[in-house]
Amino acid sequence: MTEPDVTGSARADLRTARPGRPAGSGAPPSTAGQEPGEAIARLWPGDHGTLPAPARRALARLLRGPYVAAESDPDTWRALLTNEDVVRERLADQYLDLVVDADAQVAFVRDVPAANAPQVVREVALTFLDTALLLHLRALLLDSADGRVAISRDEAADHLAVYRRRGGGSPMDFSRQLDATWARLTESGMLEPLSGDRCLVSPVLRTVFGADQVAALSAEYARLAKESA
Repeated sequence: MTEPDVTGSARADLRTARPGRPAGSGAPPSTAGQEPGEAIARLWPGDHGTLPAPARRALARLLRGPYVAAESDPDTWRALLTNEDVVRERLADQYLDLVVDADAQVAFVRDVPAANAPQVVREVALTFLDTALLLHLRALLLDSADGRVAISRDEAADHLAVYRRRGGGSPMDFSRQLDATWARLTESGMLEPLSGDRCLVSPVLRTVFGADQVAALSAEYARLAKESA
């Protein structure tokens, strides 16, 4: 899905990643994470898995994406930390790397940085307005003393208004684009609905984008905002 670019020329280069479901390798089941002599617990008739149920749930949650957070899913978070080594092994078998941010208490998967490795993570292209809002939300998170930030749609609109003036579109066009951005970031888990029209900013934004990428985009968006003032 594409959304009109409010600048008419600038394009967003950030991508928000959501894991795909990799195909099975056909390799024999591993006994990783299993004590010597320990019987494998079958979870259903014909179960060929070897991991305990909590480790499987953590692995499945990471594959479903977009991330695991201690605050919203403490049981899965604890299961992930307890079984981190074997979960990393299973993900590596599928060309996936596990990222665990202990400070933000979030974890997610990304493609391994290996030559000729297949792309497993499904990327979602972001519009100019999506990227502008994500950069703002990330800055709010980094400035927050307790790592928690809530924002309303109206507050987001106030921050992004400078880009509407640059694009020259009507207030109605801008409102529709902002609605689409708000819905996209909520669906992807970057915004978590609270009461009323407020949303909690996901702590994963502290980690999911590279520092060099963010610095380059932030400088460009600051320049565009200054030109529009």
